[in-house]
Amino acid sequence: MAVGGAKLALLLIHILGVAGNGYSSLQENNYGSDDHEHRKKLISSLKSGFLIGYVFSSVSILTIFMSYCVPWARLIKRKGNEVMIKQPMTTSLMERQEKKRKEANKQNSVLEKKVTRTSFAALNIATRSFDQDNVIGVGKMGTMYRAAHPYDCFTAVKRLHDSQPLGKQFRSELIIRAKFRHMNIIPLLGFCIESGERLLVYKYMPNGNLHDWLHPVKCKAEKLDWHVRVKIAIGVARGLAWLHDFNNFLIVHLDICSRSILLDKYFEPKISNFGGAMHRSSSDKGLIASSKIGELELIKQDVYQFGILLLELIAVHDPDHNSESSHTLEENLFERIAHLSSSSSGLYHAVDKSLLDQGFDGEILHFLKIASSCIHPILDRRPTMLQAFQMLMVLREGERDSSKILSYWLN
Repeated sequence: MAVGGAKLALLLIHILGVAGNGYSSLQENNYGSDDHEHRKKLISSLKSGFLIGYVFSSVSILTIFMSYCVPWARLIKRKGNEVMIKQPMTTSLMERQEKKRKEANKQNSVLEKKVTRTSFAALNIATRSFDQDNVIGVGKMGTMYRAAHPYDCFTAVKRLHDSQPLGKQFRSELIIRAKFRHMNIIPLLGFCIESGERLLVYKYMPNGNLHDWLHPVKCKAEKLDWHVRVKIAIGVARGLAWLHDFNNFLIVHLDICSRSILLDKYFEPKISNFGGAMHRSSSDKGLIASSKIGELELIKQDVYQFGILLLELIAVHDPDHNSESSHTLEENLFERIAHLSSSSSGLYHAVDKSLLDQGFDGEILHFLKIASSCIHPILDRRPTMLQAFQMLMVLREGERDSSKILSYWLN
């Protein structure tokens, strides 16, 4: 459109120029220089009009182009970008899901190399369809059954309750127990994940759990002697010290109590119930799932619970109050131990009388001091589990001289 206008203007200028020349040659003598000036002004006016028309036409064409063509180009580009964005997002989601599936399969494969995967049918037969007569314990995570296998072989099978949070605890315990082996940690022999069921198979502990020995029913008043109690305390301390510093891999148990301590036929303690445990490697910045609680506090929580366990090992227990809660038990233990600093007769009120006057009163006092340091209200005043283990080893090594025992408490 602009090109046609330009050609028309040039044609008009050319015609006017020719006409002007003819007219000039015919009338030159009549009009003279005035007509020549008039013609120059006319040509200048036509040139200005052509220039204005050309500019106006160009601007109009450009405006029309921008109004109609550019929005369509942007729309096409935006749709193209949306397609490009959606495609990577969809691909990324699929890749993440595939990665999780591969990691889960890889983890299960690693677990199966370390721990035997057992069928639900086999465990159902071994426990006689999980008969109530085979129940040997009930805990937060599930019920423990005694399972009988061929050739007089027995195992303990923990059948977890049907709960989503317990699914995480099941995997946590399975990973920790499959990876770490220690003489004071109950051996994990197998696991089962089938038809919505989650089961863990342990080595059977014929002497049950420590709680039942410390809180016997009236018809079963058999008690542990002093040396067995010391052996149990040392074994638990050894196991916790190992968990807290195994090749720069920290594990905190967070549920140390007499119910979580199992006893083999030689009364060697085995720490169990790792469902609530937390762990980290040396490359991690902090404990898993512990963003609000400091690492030191978690470690010293294990130490505190161990101190309560030591008090429970030597305190007198009333069979009529075996069902009391752990909080009430803790309060009663504190009340009994508080008398030790005020009177010599306090020892006889706080400690199981079957342990006294057997020549071990000095060792019992040493034991109480260790327990008191573990439950100190100031975290920094509590010993590490390694230090607690070393202090208890004084009793195992036969260093029963009171001067050697009290040397630990001079400061």
